[in-house]
Amino acid sequence: MKISLNLGQADTYTSDIDKEKRLERDVQACRKGDWEAKTRVIQSFMPLLTSLARKRSTDISVVNRYIEGGKDGLMLAARHFKESSHTKFQIFALSYVEDAMDRVNRPGLFARLFGAGK
Repeated sequence: MKISLNLGQADTYTSDIDKEKRLERDVQACRKGDWEAKTRVIQSFMPLLTSLARKRSTDISVVNRYIEGGKDGLMLAARHFKESSHTKFQIFALSYVEDAMDRVNRPGLFARLFGAGK
């Protein structure tokens, strides 16, 4: 049996289905430019973003760059997600988040063109 810890959340008895529906509504609102919805989506994914970033580096400044890249990937996934697809947003967004984190340490266009950073 899975027992969840209540770490200050107000929705103690909210089911997973309610959380998924709320996330879907927030993703739809993100497309319309709702900043509060974007904040809620990012907050709900922060444990995942932090975990993925810490697996990639132990340096805190690099971890923060990975988290910021993951947030960018998350917002990109929100723009591209279609409700008609039969996948959950969490699964859909994971590839966007990981791709954005992978791009964090890539050299920029000028560095690739002119060989800076070698």
